Amino acid sequence: MQKKSLWVLSRMSRACYGGLIAVAILLAAPLFGQSSASISINLDSTQLRRAIPNDFLGLSLEMSSIEAGNNNGAAWLSGNATAYSAMVQKIGVGNIRIGGNSSERQPYASAQDGANVDAFVNLIGADLIWTVPVKLFYDQSTSVSYVSGLYNDQHVAHSYSYPTNIEVGNEPDNSEDVSGSSISQSTWQSRYDGFSSAFRQINSGILSTGPSTAGCCTFSTDFINDATYQGSLKSTIGDVTTHYYPAGNAASFGSVGAGDAKLLAASLDSQYQSFYNSFNDNASNNGYKVRIEETNSAFGGSNNGVTNSYAATLWALDYFCYMAYNTNLSGMNLHTGPIGSNAGSYNAISPVGVASSYTLEPPGYGLWAFHYGSQGQPVSTTVSNPSNANVSAYGLLETNGGETVHVINKTFGSGAVNVTATITPGGSFTHAQVIVLKQANNDVTALSGITFGGAPMNSDGTWTGGYGSPATLTNGTYTFTLPAAQAAIVHFY
Repeated sequence: MQKKSLWVLSRMSRACYGGLIAVAILLAAPLFGQSSASISINLDSTQLRRAIPNDFLGLSLEMSSIEAGNNNGAAWLSGNATAYSAMVQKIGVGNIRIGGNSSERQPYASAQDGANVDAFVNLIGADLIWTVPVKLFYDQSTSVSYVSGLYNDQHVAHSYSYPTNIEVGNEPDNSEDVSGSSISQSTWQSRYDGFSSAFRQINSGILSTGPSTAGCCTFSTDFINDATYQGSLKSTIGDVTTHYYPAGNAASFGSVGAGDAKLLAASLDSQYQSFYNSFNDNASNNGYKVRIEETNSAFGGSNNGVTNSYAATLWALDYFCYMAYNTNLSGMNLHTGPIGSNAGSYNAISPVGVASSYTLEPPGYGLWAFHYGSQGQPVSTTVSNPSNANVSAYGLLETNGGETVHVINKTFGSGAVNVTATITPGGSFTHAQVIVLKQANNDVTALSGITFGGAPMNSDGTWTGGYGSPATLTNGTYTFTLPAAQAAIVHFY
């Protein structure tokens, strides 16, 4: 039988802030017949990026899911501690966005629904983005009255610390399932201007956010170039926003294997950077906060065995690390499915809605691992990777003076490579500890069996895991082995 040549996409080691080194391997066959590889990771803590914002990690929830009318009259989110609130806090969520397609439909959330969400966001210590409709059900007077009540609940009846931040519309460029319901950029801008002015009449501190588009990036580019917001009114803009689903339509996966390979492809890093550049790096350079306030691996992510698999865990970890460590984004919000959606969706936590217990789903484990050890400033990280293994590394100078490195081994299946990594930290540290994210069988197709620090997240939001035993550095370096389809956070102190 004639042997077919193997095509392998590869990139040699490169240095960059955040230290992304992602090199593709052929997933259908072993890497040149090898099952192991060695890499070296060097941190330079004299070269720093801006600190990762405290609210970088967010969740995006459909408005319909928080309405008591869809939860048998009960409040899903409130100021009362629940298993859900405990889990959200544990994984490090710092921003809640209430929006989605349902925010452009009826019935709209009641004033009490809004007050319940206000109290929930205060409970978990996060910021809030709340959406008003701008398409078929656009009604400035009604929405301004609603926002007035929301502001009064947040800052008059209570003294919540987060600002009132109102998103003007959801996907104005998208007709959804209603033909002709999309609006032009000029129409959206006019309605945004009207809302922003009216909100400031309630209180000058109310922020307006948008354009929350499905596509990128005409609306946002025109928005930041609008002369109206070049001067003193720039500070009234909460975030310049858009949506992003890097893997596109989940229906296009074809198979679980093809979908997993797509989520773990090394080429995604250049795709992320290209999208960010299009979304407009100039916006952040010119003083605007830019946020992807609705994102996930693929839209239509339900019951496909990919967006809810362990591959999605590694994808979410790598995606959030790349964007936090290599761009000036103010944050990203992982979108959640509609009311009643469960483990078959792309949720971080399931089910959506009132329940007695909850499950941290595969994407949620990725978010958790991203947040764990990501408080501080990304450092310049250089990786030498002579075997071209599909591994990413992100170095950080912690706010407490220590350093951490997130190392993600995205090889799997017949292309699995166990990696021996030698790390040289940027500071004068003597000890290291490692916490590992893994699936019981290193199976990226698995839908369960995930542990972090040796233990799963319990259904009540408690966790008994943690870092492993301390190790002493040898000649200023630390060496460990990271099996295929696992990720580790190495903490130096």
